[in-house]
Amino acid sequence: MIDYVSGELGLDHMLWAVPDLDEGSALFSAATGVTPGKGGSHAGFGTRNTLASLGDQLYFEVISVDPAQENFRERAERIGRLAAPEMHTFGIRGAGLEAYRDTARALGIDASDPVYMTRMRDDGVKLQWRSIYVSDPVWGDMIPFLIDWMDSPHPCEVTPKGLTMLEFAALHPRADELREIYGKLGVRVPVRRAVTPGFLLRLDTPKGEVLLT
Repeated sequence: MIDYVSGELGLDHMLWAVPDLDEGSALFSAATGVTPGKGGSHAGFGTRNTLASLGDQLYFEVISVDPAQENFRERAERIGRLAAPEMHTFGIRGAGLEAYRDTARALGIDASDPVYMTRMRDDGVKLQWRSIYVSDPVWGDMIPFLIDWMDSPHPCEVTPKGLTMLEFAALHPRADELREIYGKLGVRVPVRRAVTPGFLLRLDTPKGEVLLT
């Protein structure tokens, strides 16, 4: 069994991108028996989400465009062009943002400087975090972003429970190359050879095993 979440860089969450947030959340609820709870809007990024816990230090994010925002970043624009839901990308958790950025850049991957973000929960708790985002013309969303929750409570603690992650893997025709990149970045996610790039997520749910790709 792979230990996805412990260590210096642990798996934090997966993003399932949907054309419409309400419809996507309802579809996920119908498939799994767990309705994702309200997350919030990412101000200035053009996206909003709902969330469901996958266990300790791990959660699932349904993400879509936020129609209340006028300025969309590149990720929101791509999500807005989707015709159907897709496993979009994933985030890993750790505090060494600058080291992750520098390693990615040394590998020829375009990585941002640390980006500071916040949002308010409905109960008035302010969440704040820092992230390193990647934007690479070759690997795209196959390379995870890194998130540091600082002193904020982890979202898995207050999101609907009932789901357990059984398996998560990256899929790519150039699996050997991607696996080598993950190794150098410290990303402990298996890579399988596939015809097209993507991700596979297998969940244990109240309705039985569910597979998302």
